[in-house]
Amino acid sequence: MKKTLILIIISIAMWQLSAEKLTLFFTNDTHGAYIPSSYKTADGKIELGGYENLYNLISAQRDTLDNSLWVDAGDEQTGSVFSSLVYKDAMGGAVIESFNKMGLDAATFGNHEFDQSFDNTKQLIKLAKYPFVSSNIVDKKTQKAFNDTPYKIFKKGTLRIGILGLTLTELPEKVKSENVKSLIVLPYKEAIDKYINELDKKTDLIILLTHIGIEADSLLATQLDNRIDMIVGGHTHAVTEQPMLVNGIYIVQAGSHLVYYGKLNLEIEQDKINNLDINQDCLFPVVMTKSAKSSSFSTFFTQITGNLDKNMNKVIGYTDVDWVPDKYKETAVSIWQAEALLAEYRDKYKVDIAMINCGGIRKSIPAGPITLRDMTEMLPFTNYIVIFSCTAADLVALDEINKKNRIEKPYDIIQTTLPLVKMMTKETSVTNPDSTVSVDVGGSTLEPDKIYRVVSHDYVAGQWDKYLGFKPFEVLETNDLILDVMIKQVEKQLGKKKL
Repeated sequence: MKKTLILIIISIAMWQLSAEKLTLFFTNDTHGAYIPSSYKTADGKIELGGYENLYNLISAQRDTLDNSLWVDAGDEQTGSVFSSLVYKDAMGGAVIESFNKMGLDAATFGNHEFDQSFDNTKQLIKLAKYPFVSSNIVDKKTQKAFNDTPYKIFKKGTLRIGILGLTLTELPEKVKSENVKSLIVLPYKEAIDKYINELDKKTDLIILLTHIGIEADSLLATQLDNRIDMIVGGHTHAVTEQPMLVNGIYIVQAGSHLVYYGKLNLEIEQDKINNLDINQDCLFPVVMTKSAKSSSFSTFFTQITGNLDKNMNKVIGYTDVDWVPDKYKETAVSIWQAEALLAEYRDKYKVDIAMINCGGIRKSIPAGPITLRDMTEMLPFTNYIVIFSCTAADLVALDEINKKNRIEKPYDIIQTTLPLVKMMTKETSVTNPDSTVSVDVGGSTLEPDKIYRVVSHDYVAGQWDKYLGFKPFEVLETNDLILDVMIKQVEKQLGKKKL
């Protein structure tokens, strides 16, 4: 009996010696959230998030660890004035430089890394000192993995950790089509199968770093085998307080906007994770934290934000109602923006109607002052004004697709200066006293033979099949940025009005 007990103790000791430890940190959908935000709790307000707090929390822990790895599951870009900065010839370059100096090890592409232009994306990649790993985005011309990094292997102690990266297959629908026209996005399983055999031979642990959404992660896990150990995901902003376990594969996601960061203490032996309890906490709030030491990150961050605050806190106007956007409803802010767009271009281009997509409005502004920061964060996309033509029948088609999108919510709806929400599906022909014929649709009278001129922007025009239900014609592209137009209209219409 004593001999057996000794053997058991020896076996346990040998296992502890052979199991290699790794602390995995993970983030996703940070969206340029460089400063903390206030959140309501049962105990009052709490400040969470911000690059400085994230850096102080993670760096303090990594300083005490032998083996650690920090990965990010995409959408570092778009959402704040910080991510709208042009730094080293790239919009969003300051975000990349911040992650460089914070010590990020690897990332994958979210859809928002492609928001500006293809050249801008390539410049972001060039600035990054960490790899953007992409297994399913392929260059059409070379037929090779975009960025030539379909996977990456990190050596930590005796461990070899393999990272595969996946971006959502709907990427061409999420950004301007011209931004990704030179790329192909492969199905997830097909991309994994291209590399999994060679990666498995070279590694002790394989992590899928994905920007495809928690539902897609879960479905994908059912199609994979135990060569994949974990999925660190993004895109749907899911908060997995404890790891999910699907088909033997752990799945985690850390919400969004740096409310949380993820952390897992792993023990790896014989190509698998031995110690992970699905009941353990894996997300931790990014609380207000100070560091006593100076760093290259803090020096860079202080310099950038100091200059930024001087310019962006300028008040340019006032609103007497809350501007709260909604992707699937007309709101005070979407109505105002559409009318402001029409006011700007009615005389210049003889336009009849203005259209914007409600999902392009990304920030709420409470009643009161409006700053440059507010407008930049409300309209973070580089969308340029376009003028195009359509018919009365096209406008009826728009109403139909708006109704569908409002209910089924595959895409956000279009806000227009016509009361299309009141339109009926069925058209009614009316003979006027002068023998002309008009089409009455739910109270809006459309002239069936008239060509209507519309002012919108290039994202709506480029994604016409999902937003408009008709293909625009007689398209005129301008060099006017919608953000600049809206700032001008705020100053003109609301600049002198004070509460």
